[in-house]
Amino acid sequence: MLYMKSEITVVPGHLPALLDLLNDRVFPIMESGSWRLIGCFVQRTGRLNTITDIWEMDGYAEFPLTYDKFRAHPDYPEIRVLLDTYIETETLVFMDARGGRLARQEI
Repeated sequence: MLYMKSEITVVPGHLPALLDLLNDRVFPIMESGSWRLIGCFVQRTGRLNTITDIWEMDGYAEFPLTYDKFRAHPDYPEIRVLLDTYIETETLVFMDARGGRLARQEI
């Protein structure tokens, strides 16, 4: 199993709109591929206006397949404009689980 962390810095004032966009339009497209959303988290402390999504996939080969499916979706051009409006930066990190419930496959 491979995990991906997407850390998104949101343009101030756009957090609610971005969360709606992610939950209503982006996440369903990604989950119709081979990615599984573990959780979407909003920071309460530290750098505010930050969202962290944790995704699970079977392997790295799943990343481009699902991302290509997202880009081929008919709503992609409109979604892309909104993402570019709401997001200041995004950093993707690929990770392996080495401890805890995920590593033990308890969830």
